[in-house]
Amino acid sequence: MWIRDFVNSIIANYPSQTAITTRLYAGVPLDFYNALIVFYGPEVAEEFLGILSRDILRIWRLVDAIKSNRQDLVSEITVALYEGADDRAAFLSRINAYWDQATWRDFFIQYISMLNELILSIMEENYENEIRVFDRMGNLSVLMGNYMARGIIQSSFGQQFGPIPTD
Repeated sequence: MWIRDFVNSIIANYPSQTAITTRLYAGVPLDFYNALIVFYGPEVAEEFLGILSRDILRIWRLVDAIKSNRQDLVSEITVALYEGADDRAAFLSRINAYWDQATWRDFFIQYISMLNELILSIMEENYENEIRVFDRMGNLSVLMGNYMARGIIQSSFGQQFGPIPTD
């Protein structure tokens, strides 16, 4: 939700851009930090905070590059986002044995693809597609959240819940 608001605020120069940017850049990573610190401690939570903050900066740079029609930067940043997906997936699979690196990578790759489509839809004022993409991103976020929660539950309480579904 915050990413969509953020993209719209930059492209349309909303007066709320500063507030939205602050919520996205400061608030969202901190929400994850506060959730992860409980289960994995401050070092792991801090590392994920850094990873997520870097990705949000990349998204910010990507929106600016697309808005400025800087194809060279769009390509460079997109590659960095996909590399970041690999890093996030490796990190998450390292901290929880019930999280599969390939599954996380697939989630992140889908998210980046949808994010690019969302940004382009907003830029092109294709509002119907923007809504469709936003709905798909919401569905993906629910799957990711469920996968994350099941992994935390299984690592805390054992395998009594069975395998973690990914779809």
